[in-house]
Amino acid sequence: MIAPKFRRLLSGLRHTPLHPQWLVFRDAQMHKQRVAQHIHGRLLDIGCGEKPLMPFLGDGVEYIGLDYPPTVAKGYSGKADVFGDGQRLPFKDASFDCISIMDVMEHLPNPEAAFREMLSVLKPGGILISQTPFLYPLHDLPHDFQRWTGEGLRQYTMRHPADLIELTHHGKPLETAAVLANLALAKGMLESLQTRHPGLLLLPLVLLLVPAINLAGWLMARLVPDDGFMPLGYTAMFRKRA
Repeated sequence: MIAPKFRRLLSGLRHTPLHPQWLVFRDAQMHKQRVAQHIHGRLLDIGCGEKPLMPFLGDGVEYIGLDYPPTVAKGYSGKADVFGDGQRLPFKDASFDCISIMDVMEHLPNPEAAFREMLSVLKPGGILISQTPFLYPLHDLPHDFQRWTGEGLRQYTMRHPADLIELTHHGKPLETAAVLANLALAKGMLESLQTRHPGLLLLPLVLLLVPAINLAGWLMARLVPDDGFMPLGYTAMFRKRA
């Protein structure tokens, strides 16, 4: 019972430097707005959860959200219109103008099959938007299978009929370092709470360190160049070849 209460407390702090992932959440809305600008017509959102893209979409978009039943069974809330497997999509070929798959590919045992399926149900010239982690902790185990570099994402265009039209990295190096340090501290405290480990004595120090690390990472990241060598993740935008 401790862990859910701890997570609910953190959720209420997500837009403040007190949250370990403040640097992730503060840019999340900007990323969603940028992605939404490229979405039109009929959209399939794979792993839709609470449909976070919905508030940013234009009136002409038909939003179809798909989620995976075992994921919902783990306790995630969701608003799926259809339940199914992203590796075997229950739709006809060329059914969608756009597909989004945000922070889901790493949870698929066979992402190559999922990419092939997405292109199959996408219309020629349609847009596929994939957001994937790179330097980010393991999560939702045992369903966490892989990470991608930007070049790894580019390789999909060599094996499938799609062109990479935009690749964006998330997180400047010092921001990434701050997020990872804070997640390690938060995870240590969570484990200490669950097991009543003596490490819990460090909690007052951690409560001071997390906002300090967040603010230092944010400020210092703006004082040095960012060449994308240490990102938290990527957003890749593909166009299906005609």
